[in-house]
Amino acid sequence: MRILITNDDSHRSPLLQFAISYFSRFGDVSIVVPLHEQSWTGKCVTRFDPVHAQEVELFGRKAYTVSGRPADCVNVGVYNLLDQKPDLVVSGINAGFNMGIGFVLSSGTVGACLEANLAGIPAIALSQAFDVATRDEYVVDYMISEARMAVFDRQITAILDRSIGVLFSDAYKNEVLSTPITWNINFPFALTDPQIVRYAPLGTARYGRCFEEEQGITEPIRTFRHAASEVVLDHNPHVDSTVVRAGCGTVSAIDLWALSGEKPRELVSRVAVALSA
Repeated sequence: MRILITNDDSHRSPLLQFAISYFSRFGDVSIVVPLHEQSWTGKCVTRFDPVHAQEVELFGRKAYTVSGRPADCVNVGVYNLLDQKPDLVVSGINAGFNMGIGFVLSSGTVGACLEANLAGIPAIALSQAFDVATRDEYVVDYMISEARMAVFDRQITAILDRSIGVLFSDAYKNEVLSTPITWNINFPFALTDPQIVRYAPLGTARYGRCFEEEQGITEPIRTFRHAASEVVLDHNPHVDSTVVRAGCGTVSAIDLWALSGEKPRELVSRVAVALSA
C-alpha cells in the first residue's frame, strides 16, 4: 500500500512522527507537509502565489515541505512529487480536536483529506484533543511534555489498533481503499471508556465569535485578531463531540459525494456496526 502522510501543523509537530511510525507498518510512506503552521485553513488551495516544495529529511526519512496549505500538499504530492498515486492519504495527528460540522469545515487537517477524496483517494484524518495546559505548552514552543506524550502514545495506539483493525480488516479493506471517503478519527484527552472507540456521526458543534478587536489603535481601519472561539456545543449523546468529551475515541465518515445527492454508502453503516461490536 502507498500512503501519503501530511498535516496542518507543519513539520515541527511533535505528533507527526507518531503518525509516520504507525502507518509505516501498512506500506510505503511518503511525507509531504506544510512548511509553516496552517491550522484553520480548511480546503483552501493556493491560487495566485507560487507554491515551493523542498526535499528535506524528517525522522530519518525523505520528505517534502511545501510553502502552501495542507490541500496544496496533497495536490502537489499526488500530481507532481510522487512517482505513483497513493492508495491512502493520512492527515495528522492534529494538535487539537476536529469534531462537529463547524470545526471540521474549518480544519486544515480534514481539508487535506477532502482534497485527496476529490482525487479519488480515501483518507484518514487524525486529531488529538488537548486540555488547556497542554494547548498552552504547545502554542508557546511546539512542545508536549514527555509524560503527556507517553499517555497520548498509549491512548492513540489503542484507538488506532481498534479503528484501523476494522477499516483494514479482510471484510472491509478492499472497499475502504476503493471508496473516496474521509474517516475522521478523534482521540480524547483522557481515554476512560472501556469500549476504546465508537462510530459517531458529526454533530453540530460549531464556533461563534472568534475575533476580538485590538484596542488603542487610532487609525480609521479597525483591526481584529483571532481569539479563543466561542464554542456552541451539541449535546446529542451519540455525536462525535459528546462521545469524545466522555472519554472515548470516535470514527466519523465524511463523504463529499453525498453532497451531490448520492445515497448514503452502505460501507459507512457496516463499519459503524463493526465498531460497535
